[in-house]
Amino acid sequence: MSNEVILLSDIPNQSKDTFAARYAGPYVIKSNLISAGFKTIVLDWFRFIKDNDKFFNYFEQLVDEKTCCVGISTTFLYPENHNSKEGNSSGLNSNEVSKIDIDSATAHSLFLWEQNNESLYDWFSRLRSILDKYNPKAQIVLGGARAARILQMCHFATEDYALKKFVDYILIGNADQSIVKLLNNHKEGKGIMPSLVKNDIKFLVCNGMGWPDSKKFVPSTIYTKHDCIEKSHWLPLEVSRGCAFNCKFCYYDKKHSSKRSMQSLKDELIRNYETFGTTGYNITSDCFNDNRKFVGDWANMITGLPFKIEWASYVRIDPFHKYTEMMDEMISSGFRAGYFGIETLCHAAGKAAGKGLPPDRVKELLSLLRSKGGNNLWITAYFIIGLPKETEQSLNETLDWLLSQNIVDEVQTSVLDVAPFIEELSSVIDFADHSKQPEKYGFTKLEYAPKFYWEHESMNLEQAKNINEEWREKFHEHTFTRFGGSAHGEYPRIRDLGLNHKQATFFMKTKFLSGKKIVNIDTRKKRKFKNYVTDLSRQHVEKYYDKFLSVNGVRQCHS
Repeated sequence: MSNEVILLSDIPNQSKDTFAARYAGPYVIKSNLISAGFKTIVLDWFRFIKDNDKFFNYFEQLVDEKTCCVGISTTFLYPENHNSKEGNSSGLNSNEVSKIDIDSATAHSLFLWEQNNESLYDWFSRLRSILDKYNPKAQIVLGGARAARILQMCHFATEDYALKKFVDYILIGNADQSIVKLLNNHKEGKGIMPSLVKNDIKFLVCNGMGWPDSKKFVPSTIYTKHDCIEKSHWLPLEVSRGCAFNCKFCYYDKKHSSKRSMQSLKDELIRNYETFGTTGYNITSDCFNDNRKFVGDWANMITGLPFKIEWASYVRIDPFHKYTEMMDEMISSGFRAGYFGIETLCHAAGKAAGKGLPPDRVKELLSLLRSKGGNNLWITAYFIIGLPKETEQSLNETLDWLLSQNIVDEVQTSVLDVAPFIEELSSVIDFADHSKQPEKYGFTKLEYAPKFYWEHESMNLEQAKNINEEWREKFHEHTFTRFGGSAHGEYPRIRDLGLNHKQATFFMKTKFLSGKKIVNIDTRKKRKFKNYVTDLSRQHVEKYYDKFLSVNGVRQCHS
């Protein structure tokens, strides 16, 4: 059977030791397209085969004359040596770009997984050649979170820019419904009116004006045999969109939270278990526990299943202040890894940022969660260095506590980012209040050229950078907590390999040279286990590629 739409997905910058697990976006798009009548497949880990000749020899076996679209999810398409956590989809970050010019803008915004336009051009020209061979009318479409960044920086694009030459449309925003409209219009020969044309690049802005807005629409995902799922795989599960809170530094959808119905979630869990034996989930949610009723209903629904599940997600600590029982409900439902945006333990900075819980209570709740979850729960705590009203002294006090505790498994930090407010994107990006009203939040300087720089009454960008590096060095000798490592992507991908929770957390705490005292084992044993997991991950993707072609291929391999 022909593949009318082929979606490509990957997180190449997380592939040094192990290859990233699947994420929800492309599979949600796939499910909507299938429901609309388009035979659609998702090729995950599409950057696994680095050699272009070999990759496109493989890819061509998925294409025929009925292929009408190749869609590429840009959300995590950063170069392999780039830490996507240090940036975001809505603006430049101080950790990434110190000078906004042609080199920095293109390197971090326009070249996706490549380092230069020449390499990107070669890749896209090969893709276009294959499509032209079978269906010259087939379109190349980009979507995902980084699409907004491309719009911001596309004025730096040169005439031979790869996306300008080969990409038909770039969708910005939640494109679940807009992609269906786009392909239906293309199929029916109707004209397609872009929302914006910038530097000859066509953008479709999914804001409800011409192209549907899906911010408050949380669809189910239908996995099939074409996704080549094994019993051990942890599948992405989207349970909500938006966050009920309103943190002043945040660029995600705020002040609303749309949750899926329990019946819809139950149906998906049962369907996946009966079809694939799936019991592990990487839950997609800006904040899993921002609704008390949802958490209680979730726990009751999971209890009623004829099987047990395990899951990981983004969570806030402060909702537990009023509803401590949610900890028990989440843990009993299979909660195994939580990624907590603590951001600060300075009360003044927290209140100014929209996080008003006293720091001592935050610490109490983290300790309580650890006592309840024990070794069966991984806790990651995120901190932002440089929030307004944060001082060097308050950050030193926070560091002193972190160095003395044995509660948090991982600390991740980022230097405060204040992206430029872009009016054209305000209908699809919920810009941070820091960007919209910097003076109101105490910024006395905010510059983007010739260098990115901010300053407020208690700190400036350079101080924040220096403090961040001091933290990194201090954690080197910690006996329990590791510094950095992006557990939000790492934990599910290790579990995806068939390793249990104990094995996954052991690997995550011993893989780095930093934090060498966390697990005191023989260096040779540590290296042997790390190599075992790394080899297992590569074999995992190789097996997927073989099975994917046998299930979805439309022709024999070329010699």
